[in-house]
Amino acid sequence: MKALSIFTQVGLFAFILIMLNEVMSHSMWANSVTDSPSTLDFALALYGDEWAIATVILGALLAMAMVGSSYLVRDERLINLIWDMGGEEL
Repeated sequence: MKALSIFTQVGLFAFILIMLNEVMSHSMWANSVTDSPSTLDFALALYGDEWAIATVILGALLAMAMVGSSYLVRDERLINLIWDMGGEEL
């Protein structure tokens, strides 16, 4: 199990490095010496043709994570369900 955890950490680290390399190699950063890119340039690069699918997939994954975490946090023990409904204990 520990090997799987280490493998996952190494894989995530490699994925982050690849993503940073892809973002920094974008043509928007090529003219950063003369003038800085604006937030509009960044938004167009993020939601343009290259990154639109990745942004949608990331949004879907984050939405699923939020739904999953709210499901895991729920406490469905009988005593808590009765207390939430305002009833008496059995």
